[in-house]
Amino acid sequence: MTSNSDHSRYQRMTEHRVVRVLVVAFIVLAIAPQLWAGKFNAVLKTGDPAPAWTGLLGVDGKRHSLGDLKDAPAVLLVFLSNRCPMTRAYEARLKKLASEYRKRGLKVVGVSIGHAPTDRLDKMIARSAMSKYNFPYCIDLTQRLGRRYGATCTPHVFLLDARRRLAYMGAIDDNVAPDKIEFHYLRDAVAAVLEGKRPEVTETLQKGCEIKYVSR
Repeated sequence: MTSNSDHSRYQRMTEHRVVRVLVVAFIVLAIAPQLWAGKFNAVLKTGDPAPAWTGLLGVDGKRHSLGDLKDAPAVLLVFLSNRCPMTRAYEARLKKLASEYRKRGLKVVGVSIGHAPTDRLDKMIARSAMSKYNFPYCIDLTQRLGRRYGATCTPHVFLLDARRRLAYMGAIDDNVAPDKIEFHYLRDAVAAVLEGKRPEVTETLQKGCEIKYVSR
């Protein structure tokens, strides 16, 4: 027959076990995101396989997929927005980068996932023509690609290496004013990847216009 003291001792032991389990669970939940997410990205970290995209409609009327670029030693995916002044401030730098590294195999793909009237496809076509984009500019109204990459603002860049793993993500450089740039994060990362090397800086804090996701 079990005494009251035995029952109380068993109850205390059970309670201690529950507390230990809860503490362990809390610690796991606290550190788990750090195991698969980057410092400034809640979804991906550098070195992760890059999420693919298929059949994105471009301003050129064609469908664009990552698989179409299988021979490229590096692919730059950049999230852009017509309504964003930061996109406009950086588009010249993106065009220059695409032009300078094209012969070495860099492929640049711009994607808009915004739902604002200024982000409609017809506005994208006009923007691409006016600014003379020298890279595909695609639309993804599902916003699926942005969610899969953890994109938070425009411009937000993701550099993929030859194995289609994330080599760099974040900002293009450290200053929106071209004459005040000290660190060319993206340019340095592109140069390293095209040489088969790992960039010295693999992630920086992205800055720009907030991407507004619609409710799912």
